[in-house]
Amino acid sequence: MYEKKLCTYPRTDSRYLTADMEGTVPALTAAAAKICGVAVQDTVLAAQVCNSAKVTDHHAIVPTEGAGRTDVEALPAGEREILRLVARGLLCATGSSYRYQETAVTLSCGGNQFSVKGKAITDPGWKAYQKEKADPSKESVLPDGLTEGMTLPVTAATIKEGKTTAPKHYTEDTLLSAMETAGAKDMSEDAERKGIGTPATRAGILEKLVSTGFVERKKQKKATNLIPTQIGVSLITVLPEQLQSPLLTAEWEHQLKEVERGEVKPSEFMDGICNMLRDLVGTYKVIDGSQVLFPSDRETVGKCPRCGGAVTERKQGFFCENAGCRFALWKNSKFFTAKKKNLTKSVAASLLRDGRVKLTGCYSEKTGKTYDATVVMEDTGEKTNFKLVFGNG
Repeated sequence: MYEKKLCTYPRTDSRYLTADMEGTVPALTAAAAKICGVAVQDTVLAAQVCNSAKVTDHHAIVPTEGAGRTDVEALPAGEREILRLVARGLLCATGSSYRYQETAVTLSCGGNQFSVKGKAITDPGWKAYQKEKADPSKESVLPDGLTEGMTLPVTAATIKEGKTTAPKHYTEDTLLSAMETAGAKDMSEDAERKGIGTPATRAGILEKLVSTGFVERKKQKKATNLIPTQIGVSLITVLPEQLQSPLLTAEWEHQLKEVERGEVKPSEFMDGICNMLRDLVGTYKVIDGSQVLFPSDRETVGKCPRCGGAVTERKQGFFCENAGCRFALWKNSKFFTAKKKNLTKSVAASLLRDGRVKLTGCYSEKTGKTYDATVVMEDTGEKTNFKLVFGNG
């Protein structure tokens, strides 16, 4: 639609227009009204949508004046609905206030307090342009003539039972919306950007979470939900809260804008990140049991003689999976290479299970001949040593 000149540049998350556009807003709203097939607004409150200080690279998405002269019905259905959605957004943003009268009543019966509220719309204002308009017949209107202290008869009483439902999983649409407003209530009004990511990057962030195995897509009935994987839950468990907070993103965005305006040097911004990382690394406390949160998908060769953890095979050798344990059986160990023997998986498994393994055809550097012997492993807790035993030793 941007290429067809029906709406302005779409790659923006700004919700305001620039101050110099205030004079063109009435013409834009007239075009929007024609697109939606509604009457032109009597009063256009242009000033409430024009604020240059809240516009970043591009102003909010609005229909162009030319869009009002376009045969909207001739557009493809998808484009038509999106254009009308943009137009309704402008009409709502520049519309008058939604006004209603609300009455709150507190009643006492049998020693219990009950409360009820009634609402009657006096001016639909901007809500008149919403796609789903409020049904006046469904408004909760209290009877007239209620006064404080009056006595009312109890005409009926019922007990209503129900079950609570768990919150629904996020879909891509609902999560993208949640990312847009994440942490907004805790951020200051003058924050440069709120939420996580930008319209151009949010979808990519979700895709990266899926491709790296932290989130998976699961189709349930008609919806495809985004479900955290076991490793995703584990990461959140051990990640410092500061790194999880969208406030950190907002703070960085604010500082980057200061760099862009020349108010802060790029080196100062990077130094701040380095100092934060040093502080996190220096003060981070390992969570008890965190070593079991990230189980390896590698086959277990044996049990670690130091901590009892799982020992698995990697390219360089056999290592304990527990991060705090440094036990290792190196494949290039001189003890085995000097005898022209390979430290294979079966050899490592015997050493871990029995503490010894019988080898045949070991090479002697002194005589140049081969011999059979039993290799015994002795681990001191800091170092792993090997020795040869001959016969039944």
